[in-house]
Amino acid sequence: MSCITDDLIQKYIDEETNSEESVWVESHLLTCEQCACKMEIQKEKVRTIKYALNSLTKDNIEIPPMPILSQKNRRRPILRMSWVYTLAAASVLIFVLIFSTGEDINSYELSELNALEGEFDANLPVSEQQMIINVVDPSGKITEFYVD
Repeated sequence: MSCITDDLIQKYIDEETNSEESVWVESHLLTCEQCACKMEIQKEKVRTIKYALNSLTKDNIEIPPMPILSQKNRRRPILRMSWVYTLAAASVLIFVLIFSTGEDINSYELSELNALEGEFDANLPVSEQQMIINVVDPSGKITEFYVD
């Protein structure tokens, strides 16, 4: 009967052998003292190496979970504030038009109200974005109001 090779011993220790090889190795180890001794020496080497590698690793560090805000929840306050600033600017404009000229508000036509005209930099806060309000008077003159 032939003896077990070192490669087969290592495969057996690492549990990489198929069922036929495992049965053959186990039956051979019962009858061959030399292979049984080689198996114990190899197992001891594996234990020593695993212990040395485990001593190099640090204890497991627990990383607390980080809450991830959904994209939808982060954008809502910015959009709400944009509407608030737009409505505030429109209210101020209408107030100024009513009380500064003494004319009836119905004589003016608010043709366009754009909160995000032109380029919009999403990295800037809404308070730093420029808003433009266009007002058309009865004679057709267009007046632009810039709200910073």
